[in-house]
Amino acid sequence: MRARTSDGLSLNLSLDLAAPGPMKVKSAAEQLVDRLITSIALGALLPGQKLPPEREFASRLNVSRTTLRDALHQLESLGYVSITRGRSGGVRVHSTWGPESGSHIRSMLLPRWQHLTWLFDLTRTLLPAIAGLAAERRADEHIRKIWAAAEAYTKAEERDHMRAADHALHSAVAEATGNPYYVSIDSQLRIQLTFGTDSLPYDAEIRQRALDDHRDIAAAIEAGDSARAAELTKHHFVDLAEKPMLRLRQRVEAAGAGESG
Repeated sequence: MRARTSDGLSLNLSLDLAAPGPMKVKSAAEQLVDRLITSIALGALLPGQKLPPEREFASRLNVSRTTLRDALHQLESLGYVSITRGRSGGVRVHSTWGPESGSHIRSMLLPRWQHLTWLFDLTRTLLPAIAGLAAERRADEHIRKIWAAAEAYTKAEERDHMRAADHALHSAVAEATGNPYYVSIDSQLRIQLTFGTDSLPYDAEIRQRALDDHRDIAAAIEAGDSARAAELTKHHFVDLAEKPMLRLRQRVEAAGAGESG
């Protein structure tokens, strides 16, 4: 995946979403089903949430509209989403977990776990460094933008609005470094960590923690406290993104052991 900054600069950071090694070949739609069921189980996509329009969502996931359409129909047949036709219709998440969830998630996570581990390591290193540099280099305009995004997240009620506000905040932190490559890196890490959905894990506890973290990180950057901004950002990532993924892996491994036993 290649992300381009407003200045036309680009970097390429990609976690191959195709599973490594020999295995049963799945269609693009079947692979996307695995990705989306994993995202739903993580809370990145929530029950009742209306998914973005087809064109937008396909672009975000980096798949064709045909692949997305096929995957959504499979998810509907499995009970994970409901599809309503008509002008006011759309696709809404219906269920977080089904009888087949463990199998789909194991198919998604386990063959890619080494790659995800490398990605966690990279993110734990780079995001705190970006926040630390932001605290050293920020200007008043950056501080205003960071606080505005934090406030937008606080006020957001719909999941997609929260996602957009969260993304805006972390992008604003990266912009405060004055280096557009950091903006590109921040965006690409987010996409890779969320399997292309651009939505991190979510529940009421995570939301409250995110609200507190956003304010604390913004305050540290405004105060020019590089060390605190970096440390807060590291724990923000580990606790709200990495640990939920680890817990999900443990859950599906335990379920798999129970099924085989």
